[in-house]
Amino acid sequence: MPSPYSGFPDPGSSRSTALDTTSASYINGSLSSTPNIFQDSVSSTDTSDFFKFRIGASSSDPASVVRLNLYGLTDNAILTLYDELGNTLQTSNSSGTTPELITRSLNSGIYYARVGSVSGTSTSYNLSFSANQITANRASDDQIAQAFSIGTLTNYSTTDYVGNRGVIIDSNDYYSFSVNGNGTFSLNLNNLDGDANVELLNSSGTKITDSLQLDITPDSISTSLASGTYYVRVFPGTTTSSTNYNLQLAFNPDPADNAGNTLAQALNINTLTSTPARFTDYVNSVDTQDYYRFDLTSSALIDLSLTPATGNADVQLLNSSGSSIVNSILTGTTTDTIRRSLNAGTYYIYVYPASGAATNYELSVSASAIGPDIAPNTRATAKNIGTLNSLQTFNDFVGNIDTTDFYSFNVTNRSTFSLTLSGLSDNADVDLYNSAGTIVQSASQTGNASENINTTLLAGTYYLRVRAINTAETFYNLSLSAEIQSQMLEIASGVASSNPTNLTALGNTLYFTGNDGVSGIQLWKSDGTVAGTTRVTNINPGNFNPNNLTVFGNKLLFSANDGVNGRELWVYNGTTATPVSNINPGSANSDPDNFTVLNNKVFFSANNGTNGNELWVYDGTTVSLVKDINSGSANSNPSNFIAFNNQLYFTANDGANGVELWTSNGTAAGTTLVKDIRGGGASSDPSQLTIFNNNLYFTANDGTNGIELWKSDGTAGGTTLVQNITPGSSGFGPSELTVAGTTLYFVTDSNSNFQQELWKIDSNGVGRVKSDLNVAPNIGFGPLGMTAVGNIIYFTTYDSSTGLELWKSDGTDAGTVLVKDIWSGADPNNSIPDSLVNFNGTLYFVASEPTNGREIWISDGTASGTRRLSNINSGSGDANPAHLTAVGTQLFFTATNGTNGTELWVL
Repeated sequence: MPSPYSGFPDPGSSRSTALDTTSASYINGSLSSTPNIFQDSVSSTDTSDFFKFRIGASSSDPASVVRLNLYGLTDNAILTLYDELGNTLQTSNSSGTTPELITRSLNSGIYYARVGSVSGTSTSYNLSFSANQITANRASDDQIAQAFSIGTLTNYSTTDYVGNRGVIIDSNDYYSFSVNGNGTFSLNLNNLDGDANVELLNSSGTKITDSLQLDITPDSISTSLASGTYYVRVFPGTTTSSTNYNLQLAFNPDPADNAGNTLAQALNINTLTSTPARFTDYVNSVDTQDYYRFDLTSSALIDLSLTPATGNADVQLLNSSGSSIVNSILTGTTTDTIRRSLNAGTYYIYVYPASGAATNYELSVSASAIGPDIAPNTRATAKNIGTLNSLQTFNDFVGNIDTTDFYSFNVTNRSTFSLTLSGLSDNADVDLYNSAGTIVQSASQTGNASENINTTLLAGTYYLRVRAINTAETFYNLSLSAEIQSQMLEIASGVASSNPTNLTALGNTLYFTGNDGVSGIQLWKSDGTVAGTTRVTNINPGNFNPNNLTVFGNKLLFSANDGVNGRELWVYNGTTATPVSNINPGSANSDPDNFTVLNNKVFFSANNGTNGNELWVYDGTTVSLVKDINSGSANSNPSNFIAFNNQLYFTANDGANGVELWTSNGTAAGTTLVKDIRGGGASSDPSQLTIFNNNLYFTANDGTNGIELWKSDGTAGGTTLVQNITPGSSGFGPSELTVAGTTLYFVTDSNSNFQQELWKIDSNGVGRVKSDLNVAPNIGFGPLGMTAVGNIIYFTTYDSSTGLELWKSDGTDAGTVLVKDIWSGADPNNSIPDSLVNFNGTLYFVASEPTNGREIWISDGTASGTRRLSNINSGSGDANPAHLTAVGTQLFFTATNGTNGTELWVL
């Protein structure tokens, strides 16, 4: 029956009654390498079990290593080996339930094994028998001097025997070998019958390392060796051990050592780029140092990774003197990484094995150039973005060499501020500070998540700080914008309209007239807040109707009707509104108009009921008639007032010369006709008086050349026709006189074809700006609403492909262009910009487009910088903004949100 054997007759307690394992019922002959197991028990009444077994089939068979193993014990038992004559050969008597093991070399023959109870103990057991012939036992290798020479080692395998018990005693087997170059040595000792161990020795016989596994567990050694001679010693693991064994040796040379082993010998890996450069090499206990060198000509971000193949290797980044900057010492074959920003200079990478481990590795290195630092590191030196009124983007870096970037900007109005910090590869945060350095808001997402700030800012200066967190190294994209917020300053509640008009700036305060639905049209003021928008007067409710608001020093002049004295001149001193003078006595109206400040006087036109509508002056104390230009009760109707060279210039009709150009110094004698441009009592009708190049330019008709452009230095002789642009005496006259820098622009029809053209006067004389008469802005109505912003004029004009849209000109043909087709497409897709105003050096205006209706827009002169600022009447409804008026850092205007009527608004 097959092993394991059980249920057999109880083995006898002597050799003569031993269980015969050689019988056909059991092993049926001699022991083999296959263990045969017998299961039984001993006790106080059955203290001994004898087993008979055979080694070899005949006396001529070679000796064998016999392995007897008694295990599965529940109490202490003893195992004894006897020869055929009953002589004790070996005993195993471990304590307790520890298995009993006998390994021994034996010649062919009959032997006995006894399992015995110790002091009457009772235990079941498994008794295993096996035997392996000793087929090899190399002689004369017991001493290192007699070691068996393998020669130069590549791969080697052999079988042999060592043992301390039995018929063959062989306490040591020595092998010698040599290796050429550095490499990895490996050894395996297996196929054991008993306990054997192994040592690796150097050429002097000193142990390098060993393997001391117990019993038949295989032994192994793997280590790095340099060129030289070495020894392997195989020996029994215990003093009572014998065993066959199989020994396998191998040597694998290390790859070529490409990296130098010192700083001076470092492998030069220049020039690094943003594409990773890859290097492979090997380190172990013999080749413990691999150095790489690279040079940076400018700042860069270094990304380095070290991937070991089979064992633990670590890496350091060194400076030019070999001192460590940073290292990575992850365990096992985990990839080590280093990410570090560095300034220009020489650097080294140092790869080394951890605890002498042997491994191939791959080194990957890249260098991403870091551009010049655009944002300094303190608030005091912050990069000045200037006024933030459109989307702005910046790209920079924060990390070891530049931990903080500061930006400064200002907003001119209450604005919705938006910021995004993106494109991060590591953790960076952003802080928003006010002008005092107090944090307004921060964004601090973890990792490489984008940062966002969205908040409302009042007018003022602000700072941004982008900062690397801990050891972070990252490029970043910074996008920020400020969208001006519009706020309604409601005067007439509900759907009623207060219809603010006469918007006038006095310092940082807006004065205007409006109707709250209770007191009629009164004088109001506003500081841009709801609470600061208040009524100044409550005089003659329903009929006070202030008009012609004019700043005079720190006071405000206007005309109004108190219900008693008619429409007369009034003054507001910041506290109280009072009448200045009842020019037309009683309840009659003098209707003051054309208020114009000249030095410390205000000139205006008025009618005292006796002299007709004439020129008057107010010096802050006294109101007086300057001169009855058209004597008697007839009207001279002074108008077109302008202050020029400390004189007032205006147009008037003296009853003899028609409407002509006059001047006044505030006295009757000093109020004179400049020149009778159109003689014989007809009027030249000067208009559009404009100061340019220390001359007064205007339009007039001399009766011969039609309406043309004239200029005057204030004298009759110096009052001359500039140029007869349109031949003949008909056609449109010049209009839209606008000064921008050193150029006077105007619009005229040069050929009487009813197509208005853009013209200019500059150092080159008089000429058309754009030469082609068949293209904008020389067609249709020509430029409309010309407004100067610096040296550029903006205007609205018609073009067949875009309709009525926003244009600009720098005075050159090429520089006269469409800014943006706001309502895309040809007529009737017209945005019709109007109310153009220069607000703190930027153009604001009103325009229409189909999605958001008619709203306020802003432009920096580029298509991308031309954008809508408001959406007061949500959706496609028209807010119809008007009366755009700059007051300090605020822009006031009137508009409707579709619900509250036409009210005062502020940006």
